[in-house]
Amino acid sequence: MDKIGNVDVSKIAEEFGTPAYVYDKSIIIENYNKLYAAFRKYYPNTKIHYSAKANTNLHILRIIKEQGGGVDCSSPVEFFLAQKAGFDNHRILYTGNYESYEDLRPVAFENLKLNLDDIESFKRLAEINIPELISFRINPGMGRGGHEGITTGGTEAKFGIPYEKAFDAYKLAKDSGVKRFGIHMMTGSNNLEPYFFAEIVDKLLIIAAELFGKLGEVPEYFDIGGGMGVPYSDEEQEMNIDLMAKLVSEVFTERCEKYGFGSPKLILEPGRFLVANAGYLIAKVTGIKRSYKTFAGLDAGMNTLIRPALYGAEHRVSIYNKPQGNNTINLCGQICENSDIFSKNTDMPELETGDLAVFRDAGAYCYAMASNYNNRMRPPEVLIDEGKAKLIRRRETIDDVLALYPAE
Repeated sequence: MDKIGNVDVSKIAEEFGTPAYVYDKSIIIENYNKLYAAFRKYYPNTKIHYSAKANTNLHILRIIKEQGGGVDCSSPVEFFLAQKAGFDNHRILYTGNYESYEDLRPVAFENLKLNLDDIESFKRLAEINIPELISFRINPGMGRGGHEGITTGGTEAKFGIPYEKAFDAYKLAKDSGVKRFGIHMMTGSNNLEPYFFAEIVDKLLIIAAELFGKLGEVPEYFDIGGGMGVPYSDEEQEMNIDLMAKLVSEVFTERCEKYGFGSPKLILEPGRFLVANAGYLIAKVTGIKRSYKTFAGLDAGMNTLIRPALYGAEHRVSIYNKPQGNNTINLCGQICENSDIFSKNTDMPELETGDLAVFRDAGAYCYAMASNYNNRMRPPEVLIDEGKAKLIRRRETIDDVLALYPAE
């Protein structure tokens, strides 16, 4: 890959240094419009709330806002960033888990759509304020994700209320004075199978029918979470978004009619789908080691991009201005961990110190999960907008680290 959004990779590296995250604004807009159009075609009362945890850069949030979307926040700081990006409260979801008093106080009086993770979360919230609207996250006892670490439903998952206990949570909320209700489910991330989403929606509606029938209420919205995946390898196929939207909408409409729910709001929480393939990580080769295997070290490490080390995720990588070769190379970083390897036994061109490696699909859960491990600084973030590169977050410096220490 030699260009990102028609801007030469070497010029980006020269201006902003390496490593650096780069995002193509046009791809984010294209992804949003593709998903929104598909669902609006089959179920017009659909709303998209971008999952901010995927990438919380203020400029990314503002792009979503400009398209008319909402946002889903998982912490008080994400809520603050959503407000700073210009989202009105009615366009903000708040979906935490194991929410503390400190998590709940900043949002308790804000009239947000609160998706609570457990009945105990509501009890803590009730000590602060009883909102008019509440939703609980349901664990349906099943789930699926691109990796075990991103499967968020099922008997091994830490998320949500077991569906068998959900009525108790809603009954307590109603008895405490809550007037309006939603319901939420999110069972896994990076799924590429359209039929899976229809299956999950069907399960949620069956649970909701029994739950709200006993409660004597009709939910205002069904939040089916995110989980729409993107291919991270050449062997994977893009998900058929139109088919997924059609299947989900058909099941949703049929079940809502059957159970007397009318036409409630259908909420999606895509994160990865909107921004993953819009992002790239540019890193520089710092050295070649011919040991028992050939290692090419980069100036990025697992502190910069942890997904491969954390759960074996793959990111396709190419070398600037060099064709694909047949040299077997292990790309690794500078962190003092043997798990700091981006790709193992990969066919690559002959590498030299100074070559630029470009990792694809780095827009989601990449910078957001970066750290200062080994006291390495987080990289800058750059936005490509209409053929121009703009800095949207500067590189960290040693002064940023020292600023956290109290004065002596």
